[in-house]
Amino acid sequence: MTNPDKTGLKPTCREAHRLVSEGMDRELSFVERTRLRLHLMVCDGCTRFNGQMALLRTAMRRFPDEHGK
Repeated sequence: MTNPDKTGLKPTCREAHRLVSEGMDRELSFVERTRLRLHLMVCDGCTRFNGQMALLRTAMRRFPDEHGK
């Protein structure tokens, strides 16, 4: 018997965190983005995590690199 959360539309919090993190390194597929958005609509904790990751991403882009750029 398969876990309905693992195969259903709404991912678990663990999978949502993985998708948020992977989305920083690569473009998520349409299905991944849709599943993540569905989860974020109902999960305040993961929504906060997503916001924190976005803030870190923005801060790192503004931080000068070690090579003086």
